[in-house]
Amino acid sequence: MIGSALNVVNDPLDVSERRWHPRLFHIVETDDITLKNSPDAEWFDVLLKWDWKRYRELGAEYYEALYRFNQQATQRRLEAESAMNHGNEESKDEARQRLLFERPTAGNSQTPILFETPVSSQPVHIDPEEIGPGKVPSRLAGKQPKCFFSLLKSFVGVTLMGHAAEPENIRRELVNNPAFARVCGFMPADAYGLYDQRAIPSLRKLEQFDQIMTENGLWSKCKWDEIRTNINSGLIKAEREIVHDTTHYHAYSCFEVVKYEDEKGKQQKKSQAKVGKSCGCKEKETCPHEWRLVDDGAGTVVKSANRMYWAHKASMLALPRQGVPLDAVAVTDAASHDSHTLEASLRRLFDNLPLTRDWFDYVLDDGAAYDLDLMARIEEELGLRVRASMNPRRRPALIEDLPRGMAKLTPYGDLIRMDGHTMEYRGVRWQTDSFIYGPALDEQQRPHCLNCLHRSGCCPHADKGRQATVHFDKLPHIQPKDPPMAKRFKAMMTRRPAVERVIKRVKCDFGEPQLTKRGNAAFQARLDKSMIALHVLLRT
Repeated sequence: MIGSALNVVNDPLDVSERRWHPRLFHIVETDDITLKNSPDAEWFDVLLKWDWKRYRELGAEYYEALYRFNQQATQRRLEAESAMNHGNEESKDEARQRLLFERPTAGNSQTPILFETPVSSQPVHIDPEEIGPGKVPSRLAGKQPKCFFSLLKSFVGVTLMGHAAEPENIRRELVNNPAFARVCGFMPADAYGLYDQRAIPSLRKLEQFDQIMTENGLWSKCKWDEIRTNINSGLIKAEREIVHDTTHYHAYSCFEVVKYEDEKGKQQKKSQAKVGKSCGCKEKETCPHEWRLVDDGAGTVVKSANRMYWAHKASMLALPRQGVPLDAVAVTDAASHDSHTLEASLRRLFDNLPLTRDWFDYVLDDGAAYDLDLMARIEEELGLRVRASMNPRRRPALIEDLPRGMAKLTPYGDLIRMDGHTMEYRGVRWQTDSFIYGPALDEQQRPHCLNCLHRSGCCPHADKGRQATVHFDKLPHIQPKDPPMAKRFKAMMTRRPAVERVIKRVKCDFGEPQLTKRGNAAFQARLDKSMIALHVLLRT
């Protein structure tokens, strides 16, 4: 393609929109055209139309964090050398016990349930208006860093392809997919010589970028910015309900069983990540560095008596009608009960997105959240009514002291007649503190009572069928204001499974259910990167 020598060239081959220079020939690769017109390569169209100006402030924070990272490298080495002069008297077994009782599931109420993303408080001296694709801040010494905007596009692009946004996957795609490298702003290294900022970064540089973004909470900051943008633009609309659930990712580690004594002096045991040190010392038993869990946050996730996984757990909030996730956060200890994450997740959402506080009237959850104390606390403090699937917690069915003609009252609030039909729930009578049940209807909407064999002993004179009442005391685990037997309750709960589809998108469509890194910080970064790609795709 022949272009004007005075026109500005703006294409994937040109890594800087501010590079004004004449060009007589503009070469367009065939695979770029193919990908642009392919409906199955949405990632290419997203990256080609990337609005990099939205990420200027994030880029300035990254370059500032990169500068500090390089400046502190020498200091970290000196601190490691000085630490060799101080002893560490804690044994490995003592460290196991200490780390065990620091976990929330071991009785430590001071440890938060949800992982707290680090927030950098360091000042930023870089003007966001002075950076752009191919234009990095100038320093007095050292090589020019890789372009932040190209690096960010490469991580988002791999996630849009359906792979986990980990440095190994990004490096493989950049090397094996020239079109992907070009649209991100990179070119093969041999095109520029020994070193050039436009060359495809090495695996070490990609790992460094991911580490800096994770340690400074920049992945999380980017995620919240994407969600706010979609809310402010009207892509995400308000709904009356919000759904919550947890999911697990298989951990990239092994566990060990730790034995301990509980408060009563009884011997107990609990699975825990192995204890180790991150230093390079040969004699780790005697070196001065501190013992720590090699995979903090991993725990035994129990799905049933025969289904247990060594994994990390994430708490997720989503809009059921639109199928859009609003937050996904790592749980500090994966062995925590699912109900412990609901209140903390809602507070975290409202702190980061205050606009959504007035959206919701109800929060929908599974049976793990069916706890009357939890429901009352959330309604009182957050103004949300919790509707959760019934969980009778092994409560037996009642077969005695029931209204005449009734055979059984299930813990789910279903009143069963002698002929096996289930009475229809009608409402509440507050004057007598009781639930009201009416007769079951046949296909012609006639009461089954008319042809019932037990009618003579149950309701011989009721032309419209049997009506019965059950006192609240017989179902103490059911909220009379919002009973799960009501039709409106059942209709609303049909929207709760939408969270499962949202989890599938975040977990599988924009990532992988197996982790390749250890620790809650890396797990939270994985969740944030999946959320970023999903919300970027919403705008296309």
